[in-house]
Amino acid sequence: MENDQLIAIEVFCTNYDVEYAFVASLQEHDLIETVIVEDTRFLQIPQLSRIERIIRLHHELDINLEGIEAIQGLLSRIEHLDREVASLRNRLRFYEPGL
Repeated sequence: MENDQLIAIEVFCTNYDVEYAFVASLQEHDLIETVIVEDTRFLQIPQLSRIERIIRLHHELDINLEGIEAIQGLLSRIEHLDREVASLRNRLRFYEPGL
């Protein structure tokens, strides 16, 4: 991953007003991935929307990390099923063009 796609966790925590320990616990629960470059831990910018959603779930709805893990798993399954439905619709349109 290129360095322009990374943000230092300290910068992220300052901008989003979250504690470093919270981000570390997200990594421990495998909810996010971090990258270490020259002894500094970074977040990948493409993950920011997912991390923002996790922060909202935790802070605004007071959902614990285990609950967030369950929610993320369900959201992942929904996204997979959406892609599968779209693929099946495309295949069906091939055989039945009027749909």
